[in-house]
Amino acid sequence: ENLSFSTEMNVLELYAGVGLFSAFIAPHVNTLTAVESSGSACFDFAINLDDFDNVSLYEAEAEDVMPALEIHPDILIIDPPRAGVANAVVDAIGKVLPDRIAYISCDPATLARDLRKLLEKGFHLESVTPFDMFPQTAHVECMVLMSN
Repeated sequence: ENLSFSTEMNVLELYAGVGLFSAFIAPHVNTLTAVESSGSACFDFAINLDDFDNVSLYEAEAEDVMPALEIHPDILIIDPPRAGVANAVVDAIGKVLPDRIAYISCDPATLARDLRKLLEKGFHLESVTPFDMFPQTAHVECMVLMSN
């Protein structure tokens, strides 16, 4: 499975950081809404994505912004910290019902916990791709694709 974008799509990215994913996605979609809680990361995000008029950035915790967002994203991108996704965020994802979810994880345990909750919300697992970016350590990154 892969993730493809089109200029009709609206994308929501949680835990957006400095906009690494956003910078590659923004040119190919209608709108990109990003959420990031770190002030310094948001400062860098604003510089990195300054050329795009179709990008909105919320500087806040995902659990604070998600319930108030009145959007239906075609694609939701989640790249949470090691602690994973807060319950309030999972509940909000169940309400905005993105067509597809790309979940990038650095912790298989919290990933498994969060995937179980998303499956309970009616999402379907399409693929799990592990990335051994830190050879000879216990750390594994994973990219999970889900659909609604």
